Amino acid sequence: MFLKKDLVLILLYYIVDYDEWRKINRNEVSIVIGARSAIFAPLNNIGIIIIDEEHSSTYKQENTPKYNAIDIGLWRAKYNNCKIVLGSATPSIESYTRATIDIYQLLTMKKRVNNNLPKVSLVDMKDEYKKGNKIISELLNKKITDALIKDEQVILLLNRRGYTTITTCHECGYTVKCPNCDIPLTYHKASNTNRCHYCGYALGNILKCPNCNSKDINTFGLGTEKLEQIINEKFELAKTIRMDIDTTSKKGSHEKIIKDFSEKKYNILIGTQMISKGLDFPNVTVVGVINGDATLNIPDFRSSERTFQLLNQVAGRAGRDKLKGEVIIQGFNINHYSIVYASNHDYENFYKKELSIRKKLNYSPYYNLCLIKIRDKNIDKCFEEGTKIVKFIKNKNLKNVFVLGPSISNIPKMNNIYNVQIIIKYKNTSEIINLLNYVKQIYNNKKINIDIDINPYKL
Repeated sequence: MFLKKDLVLILLYYIVDYDEWRKINRNEVSIVIGARSAIFAPLNNIGIIIIDEEHSSTYKQENTPKYNAIDIGLWRAKYNNCKIVLGSATPSIESYTRATIDIYQLLTMKKRVNNNLPKVSLVDMKDEYKKGNKIISELLNKKITDALIKDEQVILLLNRRGYTTITTCHECGYTVKCPNCDIPLTYHKASNTNRCHYCGYALGNILKCPNCNSKDINTFGLGTEKLEQIINEKFELAKTIRMDIDTTSKKGSHEKIIKDFSEKKYNILIGTQMISKGLDFPNVTVVGVINGDATLNIPDFRSSERTFQLLNQVAGRAGRDKLKGEVIIQGFNINHYSIVYASNHDYENFYKKELSIRKKLNYSPYYNLCLIKIRDKNIDKCFEEGTKIVKFIKNKNLKNVFVLGPSISNIPKMNNIYNVQIIIKYKNTSEIINLLNYVKQIYNNKKINIDIDINPYKL
């Protein structure tokens, strides 16, 4: 029996295609399940909107037209006078802040359904290196062994795909980089190629240095492909399966991996962040996180938040049924507050700590953000135009407006186009929106590309 009002359920697992869209438009359905674009589903009488995993970055479309499905959902809920539910075990700082100041109503589940939160252990890899354990710590090795003996399953998270991440020459120091993006190529052993994960450039395996012809070539870094090989060598009787972009590119491959692992055809599942949420395997008792502090090194004010979310979400894959779960997080910076609070399943204290830091640095939720990207084949031209924009905004002498830049972006060059950015922190949107529109109009007919993103998810 359906409610009088239609339902919109927004999940990350299905995509609304054109045929489904027409069914919705003809009022042939009452429930819509879809990705972020489903928020635009042509329902006229919405009863409730549910956005699951609301903290996920996938709700923000960074390509033009830019939008955040959560913002659209909030607008549609107000327009249709209906309820909206933003669900997450690790809410975004912005959403939780709105809930604590009564803009949203806060509903919490203090306990797991089975009241069986996994035990989390932190392993300092600086100590393990001294013992000769560079990838798998002594504790994680023991827990995996014990789980396999009990015929239980293991999940290992490494948020980096490929085999190795850097190829260099010991003789002259040459590093193999993408000619289009100027970043190190990642080696993929299965295809025996070095690839750029930004533009798709591919190069065959390097056997001698292109610069000095030396054969003293070395590779560094660890990806899921190499981790899979290490695990296979270490646990010869175990059956492993890997889930990342490389193994799930074919149609149906993602579902097949999940099905096979749930049917216990494999003992160990290795994967990137795509295995960190939404998966429910009753027989998984051990979750290991390799390089759990890696995301802290990303130069972004949300790095601590993303680290906490990732670790908390993947920890939730262990002990989801009757069997007790254990989580081992390895890293070199395990005393960081985001990792410590994640290990204690303590969102509230993480939130308080993170909020205090953001207040001092004038970041969200205390200030809104705007990212202006200047793109051109000539980097000097990017900085020249960026300086003009900064000068124009600063000359307005607006209160509570901070302008940072122009500076080189985290990815300085992509597809032979240089990226320079300006970050604006501001309180009042109405004060700055006209300035941004003016800047956009000025550069509409110019060859240099100016891209403006309000409240960007990535800097």
